[in-house]
Amino acid sequence: MKVSSPGRICLFGEHQDYLGLPVVAAAVDVRARFEAVENGDSVFRVGLPDIDSEISFEPITQLKYSSNRDYLLSGVNILLREGYKFKKGRDIVFRSDIPIGKGCSSSSAMLVAWIGLLSRIATVGPALASADCARLAHRAEVLEFGEPGGMMDHYASAIGGLLIIETSGNARAFQLKTPLEGLFVLGDSLQPKNTTGILGAAKKNASLAMDLIRKSMPSAEWNIISAETAREALRDAPIEAVNSALGNIDNRDIAKEAIEMLRKNNVAPDSLGALMTKQHRNLSGLIGVSTEKIDRMVDSAVFAGAWGAKINGSGGGGCMFAYTSADCADNVEQAISEAGGKPRRVFIDNGFREDI
Repeated sequence: MKVSSPGRICLFGEHQDYLGLPVVAAAVDVRARFEAVENGDSVFRVGLPDIDSEISFEPITQLKYSSNRDYLLSGVNILLREGYKFKKGRDIVFRSDIPIGKGCSSSSAMLVAWIGLLSRIATVGPALASADCARLAHRAEVLEFGEPGGMMDHYASAIGGLLIIETSGNARAFQLKTPLEGLFVLGDSLQPKNTTGILGAAKKNASLAMDLIRKSMPSAEWNIISAETAREALRDAPIEAVNSALGNIDNRDIAKEAIEMLRKNNVAPDSLGALMTKQHRNLSGLIGVSTEKIDRMVDSAVFAGAWGAKINGSGGGGCMFAYTSADCADNVEQAISEAGGKPRRVFIDNGFREDI
């Protein structure tokens, strides 16, 4: 049994999914892959050659975690709680060409593929559909360890393609058939990032802002409040809360404009790219999740002719990407390299799948 799931880029709505606001994401052709064969006993042996490691366990009862992000074991535990049973052991190998810890959803893609694989090799339990893989992968990665973060990564990896993800209430994902001209150049800043730390700080500032706003407007919600109203309600608030509110409100409106363009299949690449760059300015200047190096990479890519560029993922390091025409791709790659990054062209890809 071979399965794989893709990494993702976030076109619009970075740091918006945990606020209940819609996002636009795309699965791209870097993938996490598992291969499993029966081994004649009841033990799962998982080889991790990318990091020169291996783990073994018997998936019969709830497994004890060895770390706060023990995702392979948490995936097993979640399925055991769902009533799945595993009586046949497997030798399993995991490999990935998704940049690790760089904002491209490497851990979420791994968990989506893992949950999908486990549901297919279980002795008892149905093979999960993509949306259910996303739901349980989110539970295994985020809820199980009390981490910040929404479901954008899991839905993008599980369903694939270009997606609008509604994150309020019961999250839903809608795959768009809108063709996008051009391609994306992913730029690794080669800077490490602290996903949970950056996410936690950004979420804390947003929560503080909304708590203060609701002191004068108890019914305030992120999906309806205006910048003017927020500014007035936060006139005596800490600057971090003010900036977070204004940045998130403007990015909400940018995402709405992009979603309308995509839904109407009326996409002007330069206009869509300009919205991406505008969103990055808010993420950098107001929400504070970019770095000086990533800002240089974004500016260099746009100066080289890209339609737009922005940071990708939670921030504080990791990757950015540029949206560009094929004619300008070489120049954009060179610009990212000269700014100190490592470029790679990526294309929109499908979601979780069984591989031959």
